[in-house]
Amino acid sequence: MFVKFKKIAQAIKCNGIGFCFFRLKYTIKRKTGAIAGKSPVNKWGAIELKDIVNSDVNEDLNCLLYKERIFFFDNISVQELKPYLENTLSEADEILQGKLKYFFKDYYNFNTNEDWLKSPLSSSKIDASRHWSRTKTFDSQVGDIKYVWEPSRFAWAYTLCRAYIASGEDKYSEKFWQLFENWLQINQPNCGPNFACGQECAIRLFAMCFAYFTLKKAQSTTSQRLMSLYKAIAIHADRIESNIEFAISTRTNHSISEAAGIYTAGLIFPEMKNADRWLKRGRDILTSEGLKQIYKDGAYLQHSMNYHRLMLQDYIWVLRLANLNKDKFNVKLTDRVKKAVEFIYQLQDDETGRVPNYGPNDGALIIPLNNNDYLDYKPVIQAGWYLFNNEKLYDNGHWDEDLLWLFGATALNCQRSKTKKKGTAFDNGGYYTIRQDNSWAMVRCHSYKDRMTQIDPLHFDFWAGGINILRDSGSYKYYIPENAKLENYFKSIKAHNTITIDDSSPVNKITRFMFYPELIAKAEKFELQGNKMFFKGKNYAYNRNPWKVLHFRTIKCDTDKWQIIDEFKAGSEHSATLRWHMPVEAEIIKRNDYGIKFSLPNQWILEINGSGKCGVDILEGCDIGGWESLYYGKLSKIKTLSVNMQINCSNSFFKTSIFEESI
Repeated sequence: MFVKFKKIAQAIKCNGIGFCFFRLKYTIKRKTGAIAGKSPVNKWGAIELKDIVNSDVNEDLNCLLYKERIFFFDNISVQELKPYLENTLSEADEILQGKLKYFFKDYYNFNTNEDWLKSPLSSSKIDASRHWSRTKTFDSQVGDIKYVWEPSRFAWAYTLCRAYIASGEDKYSEKFWQLFENWLQINQPNCGPNFACGQECAIRLFAMCFAYFTLKKAQSTTSQRLMSLYKAIAIHADRIESNIEFAISTRTNHSISEAAGIYTAGLIFPEMKNADRWLKRGRDILTSEGLKQIYKDGAYLQHSMNYHRLMLQDYIWVLRLANLNKDKFNVKLTDRVKKAVEFIYQLQDDETGRVPNYGPNDGALIIPLNNNDYLDYKPVIQAGWYLFNNEKLYDNGHWDEDLLWLFGATALNCQRSKTKKKGTAFDNGGYYTIRQDNSWAMVRCHSYKDRMTQIDPLHFDFWAGGINILRDSGSYKYYIPENAKLENYFKSIKAHNTITIDDSSPVNKITRFMFYPELIAKAEKFELQGNKMFFKGKNYAYNRNPWKVLHFRTIKCDTDKWQIIDEFKAGSEHSATLRWHMPVEAEIIKRNDYGIKFSLPNQWILEINGSGKCGVDILEGCDIGGWESLYYGKLSKIKTLSVNMQINCSNSFFKTSIFEESI
């Protein structure tokens, strides 16, 4: 009981009394049925047109469904889509064969009679007969609910719609309608797991709008089918708005996605009953939440590269729609979103289009308008840059398909920007990038001001020749009932490139996604002079009982020669462990009592020396290390190097050198 009260007290300290009181009230409303009353259970067949449009609408059904509306694209031709055709049709053909891709990586055979309600990794199906508020999110029998939600995000709809436009073959349109109608049959309004999360509804609403406009003139699209899609868009917008206060309370991208959903429905379908309110409320929340969640330097409060992309896709979608429909957003907001585009560009690897595998990664790619790899951020950066600058950052490539759908063919031929990547300090977010001719790095030095998502003070990410040589392990899955050790590993400080003291965590886990106390780290110096660079940061994570240890990390770089020096200020003796997560190809060159030396891909060398005798462990694919996860739910082996040394009040340090073998 004492432990429970202690966690409650820590949650209040971490989130504030207002947040905790809201969550308590929300729990009571959910259990008493008040939440269900705001979005009541219904049947698709019972909803009529008069239930979802304003009473003064006097257009007949066909005029209403087929009326001219302003959406992104207008008469995209097969010729313009030809460069992207092969991969699009290949993925669409997999769907025709009854397979759906999960988290943009693996195909699973999809049984339309039950797989909308169960994970392909489990035999247990979730009950869809009750109101969504009664859905249990974490159920060990069902497993990770994200596998249940994934096909209902309708990523497959974009693939089929793009294949139909690119080829003109109605079989892709027909397949969309078959899947959509089956989904409606299984998922009645406000029932079951696929209505349980407003953000999931918003992501699905985007896809339904995309299908509405791409398939409107397809041979297989009847008025009855289009009406079912129109009806579903209205019901989804109502569901989102009914519970959007909860999304706002989370202080995450949920509020932005949900606001983008109701804004979209209100803007495109102004004759719907609640369209005016959706439009205004969506615009207001997008503005207020954007200014709260995007820092002044463009960093994002959730401290996740994947969530940064999700947020950008939300805003690119709504800002472009607003431009087309002569609606306007606050200039402060648009400036902040522009900064967010610039931020993610500076943290991107030139050769691969990737960014550090940093922060929670739930496999989200909410508006998939291309066939690039999930890890390639060029499509969203190219589209975001064009939105604000009418320029392209990259030469022509498959990442341009987003430009074609969102901005039209003229965007493909715009001029190339002269903007280049450079070493940059993002002090508000606590990100520091260092650029050399053949290598680059990101350092995290930050004090969490909002919600803490990772235990990673002074994490260091290093790239050379398109390879993430010193890397973050990622986040794998959010719920792993079958392997608690692995779930705890990915959420621990040991999954990052930093220091632990006495092999312990500097924070306590309060809930599944909440830690306490919040970490503090400060950048003391950041200097860039040509090819020379100097950074020094101070980590306070262990500067409290029982450790009382300050950790300093200094990074020096000169013409692709790197040194990372970890020093300690301690009042008594402790054990310090330095961890580097490296490619599985890394091999030991030599080892002694005071250090170790590795050969790395692309002929790079990593050498570690300690001020005292060092113990060394190399982990590969076990419960306590040696894994990374680049795609949600996927594991890959890496080498986790742990170097352990006793430290005390005298001069104690680790020195890591990274350099090319020829130097």
